[in-house]
Amino acid sequence: MSVYKDKRTNSWCYKFVYKGVQYHRCFKGATKDEVIGFECVAKSELRKSNYDIASDNHNYTLSQIIAEYKEFRANNYARPEEFDYVIDKFYSLIGNKIAEQITLADLEKYRSYRKGKVKNSTINREMDNIKRVFSLACENKRIRFNPCSELKKLKIENPNKRFLTKDEEEKLLKVANPTMKVMIILALNTGMRVGEILNLKWEHIFFKLNYLVALNPKNGKPRKILLNKTLKAELENLPKISEYVFSNPITKTKYKNIKKTFSRTVERAGIPHITFHELRHTTASRLNEKGVDILTIKEILDHADLKTTQQYTHTPRKNILDAVNILETY
Repeated sequence: MSVYKDKRTNSWCYKFVYKGVQYHRCFKGATKDEVIGFECVAKSELRKSNYDIASDNHNYTLSQIIAEYKEFRANNYARPEEFDYVIDKFYSLIGNKIAEQITLADLEKYRSYRKGKVKNSTINREMDNIKRVFSLACENKRIRFNPCSELKKLKIENPNKRFLTKDEEEKLLKVANPTMKVMIILALNTGMRVGEILNLKWEHIFFKLNYLVALNPKNGKPRKILLNKTLKAELENLPKISEYVFSNPITKTKYKNIKKTFSRTVERAGIPHITFHELRHTTASRLNEKGVDILTIKEILDHADLKTTQQYTHTPRKNILDAVNILETY
């Protein structure tokens, strides 16, 4: 990334060359991470403008639109390879057909292959990724319609959400190693995603201003997160091993996966099973119980849809009883 800070204007800028032409722009008031995102978008738009979008040729193959989608993800997502296994398996099942000739039957072929192996909710997420391949192809005028548009989602069961109690939190922190302890405190005090935590760099934390910048692992979009006193103190005491806040002390590289480490910590604590992602649910639940409105919770958790936030919140039984009792005094 060719992003730098202009000392004269004190603004972050990008400068790069594409096909012999230099592109240079500064953004007053924007952060470095935001400008990195702007640069990615600019490059993507330049690449897209060079495609033959005016052509009436709709004989693009599945392999061609997949290649364009992967290039788009590489330029715009923090974890571009995250769902490659889904797209690659879909391609191996369907073959290199003309993209416009792919039908609902082809999509159902993939779903049938996955049924019984994973949950319906997982299949729905995977189909969403396949749908994005065709959505981008539509935008690029490679195909005239998206075959996934008429595909209905599979029904899923919504089991009760698991939340960490205060007593369980104390037991968990007591047995966690120093690094995992800070990760847990960070998750509970911010609602950050595990991907945002693992990708957090020291340069993204502004201690004097009491905030940090997290990068959404799905689209690379930065967001500002305020630090409370507890979290700030824990982060300040953490040793700086590498550019990443959470790094392996031996290899000096960032942690890529903490699933097993967290599971072992839960076992040592002697509490019921809980995943690291459910700490994010816990943050939403605690804010809800303290009376924080749902729109604020949605903003803190960086949810795109309010329905997602509603899944992670619940109304305590006491609140329901109090509300019913109020009617007696009306």
